[in-house]
Amino acid sequence: MVLQRLEAPSRSDVVFEQLRREIMTGEIPAGGQLPNERDLAAHLGVNRSSVREAVRRLEGLELVTVRHGQGTFVRDAADSSALQIVEALLREPRAITVDLLRQTLVFRRDIVLRVVELAVRHHRTSHLERARALLDRERVEGREPEHALELDVEMNRLLGEASGNLMYQVVTNLFTKLIRQLGPLYYNERRDHGRSLDTHRRLLAALEARDAGEARRILERMLDYSEAAILEEAEKLEAEGVIGPLAARTDS
Repeated sequence: MVLQRLEAPSRSDVVFEQLRREIMTGEIPAGGQLPNERDLAAHLGVNRSSVREAVRRLEGLELVTVRHGQGTFVRDAADSSALQIVEALLREPRAITVDLLRQTLVFRRDIVLRVVELAVRHHRTSHLERARALLDRERVEGREPEHALELDVEMNRLLGEASGNLMYQVVTNLFTKLIRQLGPLYYNERRDHGRSLDTHRRLLAALEARDAGEARRILERMLDYSEAAILEEAEKLEAEGVIGPLAARTDS
C-alpha cells in the first residue's frame, strides 16, 4: 500500500464551502449581493484569486449571478438545475428540516420506482449474479448497521446500472450519496435486518422473473417502511436542535 500525503483544503475551497453554506441556509438571502471581491477577500483573510475561484464555482452551481459592473447577486436555489444542490442542502444541518427530507424522499421514490421497472426489463445476467452475491453478503453482514448501509448503496447502484438509462443512473448515483448522508437516521440497531433481507430476496426473485409490477410493489413497501423510520428520527432531531434552523453552525 502506498499512502499519499493528504493536502489541506485550498483557500478557494474553504471560501466556496463557506459561501455555499451561507447561501443554502438563507444567511445570505436570494436577491442579496455579495461584498465585492476586494472586501470579501479582506474579510475572509484570503487573496482575491481565491474569492474569484469560489465565486466561479458558485456561478457554475447557478447559486449566484455575476453582473459585470454591478456585482455578484445570490440566486434562489430553487432556480438551479445542478443536481449537486440536493446533496449540498443535505450536508448542512441548518438547512435540513423534516419538510425538506419529506420532499427529498418523495423525489427519490418517484425515481427509484421507475428505475426498478427499467431494471426488470433491461438487466443482464451479470446484474443478477451481482445481486445474488450482495444477498449472500447481507445474510452474513447485514445485522451491522455500517455493513447494511454499504450493501444498500451497492444494491441501489446496481439497479441504476441495470436500468440501462444513463440519466436515471446518474440520478441514482446522487441518491447513493444521499443514502450515506441519511444513513444514521435509518441504519442503526433498531433496523429490522430480517425484514430487509426478506425484502431484498423477494425483489431479486421479481427481477429474475422479469415481473415489473411485483418489483414495484415490493419496493413501494420497502420505501413506506424506511421513509417512516427516517422521518420519525428526523422529527426528534429537529425538535432537539440537531438539524433545522436551530442547529449549531458548522465550522469551515
